[in-house]
Amino acid sequence: MKAKDLWRWQTVSLVMFTIGMLSVGLVVSIDYIWEQQLQDFVIVDAVTDMRKDLTTFHLWLEEYTNGDTTVDLEKNRLVFLGVQDIGKKLLTGGKTQSNFIVKPLDDPALRSQIESINLLLEKFRDVTLLRLRERPLGGSGLQHDQECDRIFNEIISKLGAIEDAVEKDIITTMEAYRKLYRIILIVWIVIISAASIGLGILAKRRRKSEEDLFASEGKYRSLVDSTEDSIYLVDADHKYLFVNKKHLSRLKLSAEQYTGKDYAELHSPEETATFRERVDKVFGTGLSEQYEHKSQRDNRYFLQTFSPVKGPDGRITAVTVVSKNITDRKRMEDELVAMSHTDELTGLYNRRGFFTLAEQQLKLAVRLNRKLYLISADLDDLKTINDTLGHKEGDTALAETADILRQSFRESDIIARIGGDEFVIMPMEMTDDNAEVIRERIAELFEKSNADKKRVFSLSVSTGISFCDPHDPCSLEQMLSQADNSMYEQKRNRKSSHPAK
Repeated sequence: MKAKDLWRWQTVSLVMFTIGMLSVGLVVSIDYIWEQQLQDFVIVDAVTDMRKDLTTFHLWLEEYTNGDTTVDLEKNRLVFLGVQDIGKKLLTGGKTQSNFIVKPLDDPALRSQIESINLLLEKFRDVTLLRLRERPLGGSGLQHDQECDRIFNEIISKLGAIEDAVEKDIITTMEAYRKLYRIILIVWIVIISAASIGLGILAKRRRKSEEDLFASEGKYRSLVDSTEDSIYLVDADHKYLFVNKKHLSRLKLSAEQYTGKDYAELHSPEETATFRERVDKVFGTGLSEQYEHKSQRDNRYFLQTFSPVKGPDGRITAVTVVSKNITDRKRMEDELVAMSHTDELTGLYNRRGFFTLAEQQLKLAVRLNRKLYLISADLDDLKTINDTLGHKEGDTALAETADILRQSFRESDIIARIGGDEFVIMPMEMTDDNAEVIRERIAELFEKSNADKKRVFSLSVSTGISFCDPHDPCSLEQMLSQADNSMYEQKRNRKSSHPAK
C-alpha cells in the first residue's frame, strides 16, 4: 500500500476510533449520572418518610398524653424505631424496615447532619419516656413537654434542610448532565460530519474549497437527501437557499417552489420569530447553536443544529439547519417522568407526584391571594380486609377507592395515594361554602358503589379537611398534618357506616 493511501486509511481509522470512544464515554457518563440521580431520589424518599413517620409519632404522643385511650403504643413504638432505622441505614447502608435500599452517604456534610439527627432521635426518645412516666394518662403539669416539642421541631427542621440540599444537588447534577450531553453531542456531530466529508474526498480524490463546495451543492445533494433528517440552508434574510427531500416532504413543496421563499411564508408568526432570533445569533457570533423545537405543523419534536457557512473570505454567507426527529425519545422521557410520579396499583399520583404538583399549587395560591384546600382520606378497615380476605382483595379495595375518588373530583384536581391506605386530594375550586357538600358527595358515592357492586366487603373513607390562608401561609406538611388531625377526629367521633365484613 502506498504511503499516501496508508496515511488516508490511518486518518479514517483514527476518526472512527474517536467516534467510538465518544459513544462509549457518553453511555458511561449517562449511566453514572443516572445512578447518582437514583440514589439521590432514594435519599429524598427516605428523609421524607422519616419526617412523616416522626410527625405521626409526635401526633400520637400528643393524643395519648391528652387522654386518648385508643392510641396503640406498641404500633407507635415500631414507627419510631423505623425512623431510627432509616437514620442508621443512611450512614451504614442496607435495607430499612420501610424496604428502602440505601447506600452509605459519602457526602461529609450530609453524614454529619444525619449523625446529628440520630443523636437528637436518641434524646427525643429519652425525653419522651420521661414525659410518659411523669405524666399519667390524661394528667397535667408535664415538665418535659416543651423540651420534647423543641427536639421534635429541631429534627423536622434538619430533615427539611437535608431534603432541600439533596433536591438542589439533583437539579445541579441534571444541569451538568445537560451541558455534558450537549457538548458531547456537538463534538460527535462535528466529527461525523468531518468523517463524511473526508470519505467523500477519499472517494473522489480531490479537494474543493468551501466556495466550490457551496457552488456545486448538486453533487452532494444525494448525500443529504438520503438522510431521515431535515436539512436546509437560509440566508441573512431568512430565505431558503437549499432544502433536502425530507424537509420538502414536510413542507409539501416541490424543488422549484421553495426557491426564494421566506421562512415566514411557511410557518406561524411565533415559530418565525423564534427561528429568526436563532439564525441571527449564528450570523452574529459565528458559532453553532443547538435547540429542541416542537413543530406546530405536526406536533413532533426536533433537535435543531444551526451552523454557519463561511465563504472564502471568512464571512458567513448562510446558516445550515439540521433538524433531527426526536419525537420517540421525548415520548419515552415523558413516560419515564409519568412512571416516577404515578402509583402503579391505582394509577393516581404517588407521594413524589403529589408533593411536586401540590407545592407548585401552594406557591401559586399564595401569589394569587386565594385559599387552597386539602382533603386527607383514609380507607377504613383495610387491615381487616387484608387479614381476613387476603391482600388481593385489599388491592381491589384500594383500586376501587381510587376510582370512586376520581368520580368525586374534577380532572384538574390533584388526587394521590401517598401511603398504604392514605389518599390525599387538593381540589382546585373548593370553597368554605362547598366543603361539606364535597364531603357528603364522597360518602354518597361510596354508598352507591357498595350498593351496586357485589363484593364481600364494603368501602368507606374517613376524611379530614384543611386549608392554607394566603394571609397566614403554611407549609404543605402543615396542611397535611391539619387534615390528618381533622380526619382522626372524625374517626374518633363516628362509627363507620360501611364496616368491612
